[in-house]
Amino acid sequence: MESIDKPIEVVQQCTQCDSQGEIMIDEQRMKSLKVEKELLAVSHIRRLEKEIDELVKQKTYIQEELEKIKKESK
Repeated sequence: MESIDKPIEVVQQCTQCDSQGEIMIDEQRMKSLKVEKELLAVSHIRRLEKEIDELVKQKTYIQEELEKIKKESK
């Protein structure tokens, strides 16, 4: 019995190409998918770099504020 908790995986053999669940794809589409994957990776890296820059700025601000508080308390 198939359920969400215990799915049953079934590999059906293709009657036309005699494959075991492989996806046939042409070379142009493969290149297109690789380019798309690279673009997504680059955009993800850029987003993470921006996030890191923001965190570094916040850290610097917090450290400066902490130093001010330390000076005032002396």
